[in-house]
Amino acid sequence: MHNIHKTALIGTGYWGSIIAKTLTKITKKKIIVFDKKKQNSKLLKKKFKQIIIAKDFSEILHDKNIENIILATHPSINFKLGKEILNRKKNLFVEKPIVTNQDKLLKLIRLSKKNNKILMGGYIYLYNSYIKKIKSIIDKKKLGQIKFIEIQRKNLGPIRNELDSHLDLGSHDISILKFFFKKKVIVKNIVKRNILKENISDISSINLKIGQINCEIISSWLNPTKERKILIIGSKKMLVFDEMEKTNKLKIFNKYAFYPPLTEFKKDYTSNNARIYLGKTKNIKVKENDTLKNELMHFEKKSYKNQEPLTNGRFCLDVLKTINYKS
Repeated sequence: MHNIHKTALIGTGYWGSIIAKTLTKITKKKIIVFDKKKQNSKLLKKKFKQIIIAKDFSEILHDKNIENIILATHPSINFKLGKEILNRKKNLFVEKPIVTNQDKLLKLIRLSKKNNKILMGGYIYLYNSYIKKIKSIIDKKKLGQIKFIEIQRKNLGPIRNELDSHLDLGSHDISILKFFFKKKVIVKNIVKRNILKENISDISSINLKIGQINCEIISSWLNPTKERKILIIGSKKMLVFDEMEKTNKLKIFNKYAFYPPLTEFKKDYTSNNARIYLGKTKNIKVKENDTLKNELMHFEKKSYKNQEPLTNGRFCLDVLKTINYKS
């Protein structure tokens, strides 16, 4: 049984090689890989005995033993490859944003439905144990009424030549907000800073609303330090998730500020000052696990059962429509 290979990976660059390594943890079956830059695949094969290098893309398409295909390729070629894969009736996992064109993504969604196959996008944070815990905290209203959310995603590189920073980085955070609230995310405006190139934004700020909640997403690949933070301000408590912290990444601050209603004031006394409550800070313990492994196992499980994955084509289309806001 172990000689039957059921998963293929197209693209063995930086992220593709990480996917390949993770696949070897999930399955003992053979993993077929293909990349036009053959050296990438050869390096992988040296590291992992399970790897088999395909001669070309066509060999993977016509192999009846392969049921699931993962694309870790550039968005500009994902539509062409994805169309061929779904037409060969194979399940498809594609790294976000799948494609950058809404019409093309819609066509892939329709193809997956027509051929009764899974289409899943790689919005990895929805499979992160901390993000799942934060959703649970929000759902249980432990912070009170949510007033404001700020998400920061900054680093020095990797700098893209073809995507704005808000599309490359901010799409992760749009997916997180959609996951938290299951509501429509409405972009109010996007501020772009084009520093290195005239037509590509290196730093961006997206202002959004989810119902009555104001949110801001700050993305940058021109930052000297790596920062990934989520701040949630509630009516009773505040939450901070700092992904770069080695320990105690998730904290709830029993601190909040409010203006007391006028009925609380005595007749001879008025004040415009807000009241501030300062209580203890609580570190929230979360069992850490391999997020990419969670994501790939989700794809395998949903493919096996032929069920819609959490980050299905429709979810990805909704994120793309949100991020493609035109001011």
